Amino acid sequence: MSEAYMSMLIESQERKLELLDRAIELDREQEEIITGSEPDLRALDANIDAKGALIDELDKLDDGFEALYNKVRDEFINNKDAHKEEIRTLQDLIRRITEKIAEVEAIEARSRVNFEMFMKRKKHSIKDTKSSVRAANVYAVNMRRMNKIDSVFVDNKK
Repeated sequence: MSEAYMSMLIESQERKLELLDRAIELDREQEEIITGSEPDLRALDANIDAKGALIDELDKLDDGFEALYNKVRDEFINNKDAHKEEIRTLQDLIRRITEKIAEVEAIEARSRVNFEMFMKRKKHSIKDTKSSVRAANVYAVNMRRMNKIDSVFVDNKK
């Protein structure tokens, strides 16, 4: 029975590695979207939704791993020699997962900076557009005044 649990723990961590690889792909796609000259906001939204679903799945995997490990922890601690190879495999998987998480965090930090720069560019663009609209409105008002001739008083005495 403990062999089945250990196998499930290893499979869980392997699946987590796959999901982290997918998260890295999504992060790189997001980085490309944000740093593009004209970012596709719909693609960005879809990317963020996909990452959200991925995070939910990772959370479920973590919860399942923790629950399963808590069930068999004493067995594995008390019989380390019997499970030496599985423990080594799990340790290697956890090390690789930690490396992937560090990579994800680094990409996320870059994406956050790129997103902030993107938002500043958009804000500046909106501000410029508002200024242009305001200038056009002032110009239109002034032009209407130029074409309007006020009443003129003519002095006919001389």
